[in-house]
Amino acid sequence: MIRFLGLMGSVALVFLASTGGAVALDREARLAEASEAYSTALAEPDRAARLAGFARAQRAFASLVEDGVETAPLYVDLGNAALQAQDRGTAVLAYHRALRLDPDDRTARQNLEYVRGRLPGWVPRPDDAEGFRGFFDDRLLPRAWRARGAALAFALAAIAVVFSVRERPGAWRGLAIFGFVVWAVLLASTFAGGDSTRSLAVLVAAETEARSADSALAPRALPDPLPAGVEVDLLEEREGWARIRLANGRDVWVRRTSVARVDAATG
Repeated sequence: MIRFLGLMGSVALVFLASTGGAVALDREARLAEASEAYSTALAEPDRAARLAGFARAQRAFASLVEDGVETAPLYVDLGNAALQAQDRGTAVLAYHRALRLDPDDRTARQNLEYVRGRLPGWVPRPDDAEGFRGFFDDRLLPRAWRARGAALAFALAAIAVVFSVRERPGAWRGLAIFGFVVWAVLLASTFAGGDSTRSLAVLVAAETEARSADSALAPRALPDPLPAGVEVDLLEEREGWARIRLANGRDVWVRRTSVARVDAATG
């Protein structure tokens, strides 16, 4: 009986393995088809047919993501297809999701910068100080981690002070000063850090009306609709509306369906 159960278990494992292999082969074939659709669209001379081809490639790449295949290269492919299909919101969203999985993905970062440069000049966008500000953002480095880092930096600086007094070498004194500077910066950031309830998001609708309150009757907060691809902080959601913060620090209300969170798929 024990031997029989062992055999059945082996058969089940083989079946599961073959099923998993079949799924992998299916996804590989679908990825190849999506890539082929993209390449075919690139070579298409007719503009309408070219856009339709890129849209097909976008849907094919997106279907793989929906099936749980999440890699930085796949999101870059999705972003490129969406960008060529003139779906700028999905492109920016895909590039951000690629960077969440691989912050060093150069293609995703370069393409994101390219799309930012194509936005109208009046649209607020992240500037060169974004990376430094991000260090103090709970989304990048949680406040609890910064507090622990401050405590560790203070302890190391105190040890360096002891050695500098006892042995009087300049290196220990410099290390102590550096430690205290790091401690002060991290400690200040725990109190001045951003709102932990916000989340990076992207406007995905072709045009998004910004309102001063969560009502279609509220006055417009901006004279023109915001275009797709604008990066924002999602601060609050309320009955079909979302309060977002633009890169210039201004808070406005938009329809919830107009904005998509970057972390919705990648967790």
